Formats: sequence, structure tokens, C-alpha cells
Amino acid sequence: MLLSFAHDLISWKLDKGFLELWKTNNKEAVEDRITYRGWWIVAIAAVAMSTGPGQFAFGALGLFIKPLGEEFGWSRAQVSLAATYFTIVLAFSIPFIGQLVDRFGSRRVLLPSTLIFAVLLALPAFLVDTLWKLFLIYILMGCLGAGANALPFLRTIATWFDRRRGLAIGIAMGGSGMGYAYVPPMVQHVISGYGWRAGYLCLAAVIVIITIPLVYFFLRDAPAGQGRADERREDPGGASLKLLPILKSRLLWQLFLIFCLLSFGLYGVLAHLAPMMSDRGMTLVDAALVQSTLGIAIVVSRVFVGYLIDRFVATRVAFVCFLISACGVGVLAAGAAGTPAFLAALAIGLSLGAEIDMLAYLTSRYYGVDNFGKIYGILFASFLIGTSLGPYAFGLAYEVYGSYREVLMTAAGVIIVSAVTTLLLPAYKKTGC
Repeated sequence: MLLSFAHDLISWKLDKGFLELWKTNNKEAVEDRITYRGWWIVAIAAVAMSTGPGQFAFGALGLFIKPLGEEFGWSRAQVSLAATYFTIVLAFSIPFIGQLVDRFGSRRVLLPSTLIFAVLLALPAFLVDTLWKLFLIYILMGCLGAGANALPFLRTIATWFDRRRGLAIGIAMGGSGMGYAYVPPMVQHVISGYGWRAGYLCLAAVIVIITIPLVYFFLRDAPAGQGRADERREDPGGASLKLLPILKSRLLWQLFLIFCLLSFGLYGVLAHLAPMMSDRGMTLVDAALVQSTLGIAIVVSRVFVGYLIDRFVATRVAFVCFLISACGVGVLAAGAAGTPAFLAALAIGLSLGAEIDMLAYLTSRYYGVDNFGKIYGILFASFLIGTSLGPYAFGLAYEVYGSYREVLMTAAGVIIVSAVTTLLLPAYKKTGC
């Protein structure tokens, strides 16, 4: 009851001035107010997205591999299967979540999903003593916690922005990337001092204390007093589309192929970059620095690419970014170590930072905000398929050939195919408010 009252009070204070401004019919002032408040929505999304399932479940699992192995005698491969099951289930769940978001709005999906995800993150501390329990919890995270992923936040941002939509998405995704930066030291500190169970409880506490209040009190699906923001802006493709005709369209499968191939090549490299550099004579510290360089490039490029796609045709920006990354993978295939490896990591990070920006931006431009959830869900599933297969293919190739050269050449090739395919995409309508 108190939470409901506080929420209504904050909503009234935030929206009262906006509604009065709306009644004046001063469109320029209304647009300025929307843009101003929209950047607050971006900031909230950036913080909340950094605590998502990708960062807190998938990304953090590696920190628990050794402690779990030491206590229960499980191998690294066995514990890592939890991430595989999580990703597979998430790939199937995301399209369904997308349709729920389109129908009910972002907040109504985000709040229960985020709360459930926090509870599931806390469960290993109390329940896990056998592998099947660990697997079951991660499967449930991929299913019931899927609504806490980036999709609802990106759809909300798309309703608030049109002319600066690319930059807004880029900033939010940059914040999301920061989760991969602060989670390892935070969780490792807790595990070292209090044990792995405390590590899971710490992750759950962050979501309950920070993420849920931010979403509940401050996230708005659309500017108040205007109905749906996509109607106000006459967003291209704004009418709701039936799923079956979409599934039969060439455009959808072009986009599906692009992001599946891209994630296969790039995330295969990401998963094996540190051991690859170690194999080539670099120290473990330097090998980790190469991977850190790639991570920094991801965060920076997400904002930079978002800025570019507001000013230039997004498909051409994608072609250039993807081609540069293919060159970076090619440099690694040639046996790069030392300084060339750092340069290759920067080049690869350019596409790793651009891929989700492009996915969200092109979805909103080709299909409109009304259809964002269902289409983004399908395309994000393609992204997850590539992400799941890439690391395994790299590991298998190393076992067969004794090096990464062959699979790196293959990865460079599929990234080039995805780059060329972007040039074959049709033009999209871009409005300008």
C-alpha cells in the first residue's frame, strides 16, 4: 500500500507539469520536454540493464566455477553447462517475452520478471548441492527471468526517441556493458571474503535494492498524456503486424542471418581470446589485458555507433563496422600477439559494441515500435544461437587442429558475409522529430 502511494505520488509530480504543457498545444516545448525526460529514461535503463541476466547470470558464472568445483568436485565443463542451458532456454523465451511487452508494456513485464530473477539468483546459496539443481535454477533464469533482459528497456527507449534514437540506444547499451566491468571485481571480493553463497546473495541484493525501485518509481513506457509515443511520432510501421506474414518475409530472414553469423564469429573469439593469447607466449596478465581492451572497445563503440547511425544510413555504418572487425579476426588468424593483438581486439570490439545497437535500431526502423517486442525477440534469438555455437565451435576446432587458425579464418569469412548482407537490406523510413 505504501509503495503504491509513493509510486502514484512520484508519477503525479513527474507528469503534472508535462500534462499542463501538453494542454497549451506548444509542440516545440512538448518535444523539448519529452527529450529532456527521455534522457532520464536512458540513464535509468543503462543502470538497470547492467544488472540483467546476461551480466548477473551468464557473465558472473565464471566466478563461481572454481569455488563450486572445490566444494562439490564438479569439473569446469560440468559447471559451464549451466550457461549453455541458460542461453538455449533464453533463446526460446525471448520471442514470447517480446509479444508480452508489445501487448502489456515494458513495466508490467519488467517488474515481475526482475523480482523472479532476483529470487532465482539467491536460490543457489540455499539449494545447490547437486548439479541438477544448479542446472534447473539456470534454466528457470533463462525462462522466468527473460523479461528482465534488455528487450523491454530498448522498446521503451524507442517510444521516447526518434531523431536521437540511435544515440539513446547506444548510451543505454554502453551502461549495460558496464555490468561486465563491475560484476567480476565486486563478486570476486565477496566470494574471497565470505564464500560463493554470499556472492549469489550479493547479486540478488543489488537487483532488489537498486534495479526494482528504479523501474517501479521512475521508468515510463511512454510520455504521459499522449497515449502511445509511436502514434504521436507516426513511427514507420506503427500498425501492429501479424506474426505469420512477418515470418514469411525475406527481410526478417536477412536480419536473422546477419546477427546469427555475426555473433557466431565475434563471441567465439571473445570466449577464447585470453587462452589464445596465452598459447602465443603472452603472460596471463597481458592476455587478460587484451581481453579487457576488447571490453573497453565494446562500451565506447556502443555509444559512438549509436551517434553515427543517427546521422548516416545505419546499414552502411554496420557494413563498415563489421568489415573492420573481420580484419581484426583476420589479424588474429595470422598469428598476432603483443601490440598487433591489442589492435585486433580494438577492431573486434567495434562490432561487438555495434551488434545490439544495430539489432534494436533496425528493428524499430523496419517494423515500428508497435512490433518491436516480437521482432526483436526473434532476432535476439538468432543472436543467442550464434553466441551459443561460436565458443563451442572454437573449442572443438582447437581440439581437432591444435590451434585456432582454421576457425579464425572461418569466423572472418562469416563476418564478411554478414557485412555484405547488410548492404542488401532495403532502405528504411526515418522520421525526423
